Amino acid sequence: MERLSMSDRKLGRWGLISVAAAVLGASLMLPLLPDASSPQEPSVQDAPPATLRAQNEALLEAKAADISRQRLAKLPEPEVPDVVGGFSREAVGGVLSRYREMLSVQGLYNQNVTRERLVNQILDSPQGADIASKALTDPAFAQEAFRDFQAEARVFSIEVLKAAAARGQEHYLVRATEAISQELSRSGDGSGTLDKGRSSDLRDLVHSFVDVKGLDAFAQGDVRPVQALGFSSTMPTRVKLIYDEVLFLRLKQQFGRERAAEMTAALLDH
Repeated sequence: MERLSMSDRKLGRWGLISVAAAVLGASLMLPLLPDASSPQEPSVQDAPPATLRAQNEALLEAKAADISRQRLAKLPEPEVPDVVGGFSREAVGGVLSRYREMLSVQGLYNQNVTRERLVNQILDSPQGADIASKALTDPAFAQEAFRDFQAEARVFSIEVLKAAAARGQEHYLVRATEAISQELSRSGDGSGTLDKGRSSDLRDLVHSFVDVKGLDAFAQGDVRPVQALGFSSTMPTRVKLIYDEVLFLRLKQQFGRERAAEMTAALLDH
């Protein structure tokens, strides 16, 4: 169940797709380069900048769509049980289908806009947010529902819960963060090596919560947002360090190392 952090998530299991994206990404620009062996059509040369920009964007969109279709055809499609975790095959399959498409646009011109559209489709479906939440809080469900795709499903589920929180539905993100924090704390009392995949899940969820709430929610020493995420001064040191790492890193970006260290201590050393 090992997985890299959100910032590194395109490596590891996804390495081949990322390399393909890097190589094929260059091909997205090839249609835009003039062919020196053939004369340019006057209508293209004389077209206003706005028209040329629209033409170029259309070429990029078409090329990206073609690459995405080719990737989808090669991606495995797990067989979803009739009922899993209390959800129907249709409900889970709908989420899985969108997750596969989100993976297929990795590194492409339209990656961000496509993923945003797909995340919104999941949130607009009756049980989409619940399925994404359960994929994070229940490893057995993630394995049964998404099988070999479960690591990627957890990554994309975090994006879904982050978007839900941005819509005002923070409870999904908070509940998942707290559940994974407790799971890691129970794992060998947190004294041994923590599961890398679940540690990355927790780290990414805390990052997402900071993104949604904004740094101001943490800069004044108010411990309630951190406590809502499951943090406790009595939890094992290795788990506490995940919170410490994320908060210090985010605060340092705006307030500098020394001030960030003071702020992080005020939040966690209580």
